[in-house]
Amino acid sequence: MAEQDSGRWFLRTMIRKGRNTTGRSQREVGDEVDRSKDTISDWEKGKTDIPILAIDGLASACNLSAEICSYMKSVARARKNSTPIEADMRYNALFLALAEEYSGFIFKFDILIIPGPLQIRVYHDNVVRVIDPFATDEDLEDGWGFKEERAESLEARTDLPTVHFLIGEGALLMLRQISEEIYQEQMAHLRSWAQKPGIVIRILRAPVPVRLGSFDIYKPGRNKLASPPFVYTEIADSSWCISDPDRIAGYDEIRKMLWNLAIRIEDYHDDDRRDSLAQEHP
Repeated sequence: MAEQDSGRWFLRTMIRKGRNTTGRSQREVGDEVDRSKDTISDWEKGKTDIPILAIDGLASACNLSAEICSYMKSVARARKNSTPIEADMRYNALFLALAEEYSGFIFKFDILIIPGPLQIRVYHDNVVRVIDPFATDEDLEDGWGFKEERAESLEARTDLPTVHFLIGEGALLMLRQISEEIYQEQMAHLRSWAQKPGIVIRILRAPVPVRLGSFDIYKPGRNKLASPPFVYTEIADSSWCISDPDRIAGYDEIRKMLWNLAIRIEDYHDDDRRDSLAQEHP
């Protein structure tokens, strides 16, 4: 079998998922794109690369959206050039959503915002709007639907992956300043998620350099359908899915350090913390 990487995995898994969702056989898809059943099978198994020129026809045959089709071509070009997958955050979120369906180990960290799959609707409507004032109502509505799908996908998994969420305390303090009511509702939701099998949520009170304020790590674990390891990180105008083993190892060391500094959400009570800060800064 050809060497696997996260980009190849995304392409072949997205095609297989789309084909299965439509209920079409490999032969039916092959007939539509003028390829043999064996060729479609080899593409889905990762034995051979899916040519960039074949992606439009495959996406149509598998009923994948124009957005997914466009992103697949970006992934294919990145693989061809042996570069990290760079795209806007919405595009690379498609990669993360697929990885969340199959990865055996998932680590998600953000110092200033609660990770998307853990958000409640009222948090999304109020806090995300504050953080992203340029988002339109349509953007926000589409974004919420996407988060719901990701949360439902994680909850539906029967293979019990290990999912670690690390949230900066600043995200909670900011939320409490915006609305005490939303804060209490969101915290109850987080504690409910922390009771699910395989889910661990910790709160990080320690300060973190801005450059390390947000990243995710995905590893296959025991799931044979999972992507090879990769790291996701972002800046204001772009984001990357990184497969380089040395860089993944570096991020993994940072993950371990931050995780060990954090406390479980079950043990987190910020009232004492706020009273202490008030006494320090009267």
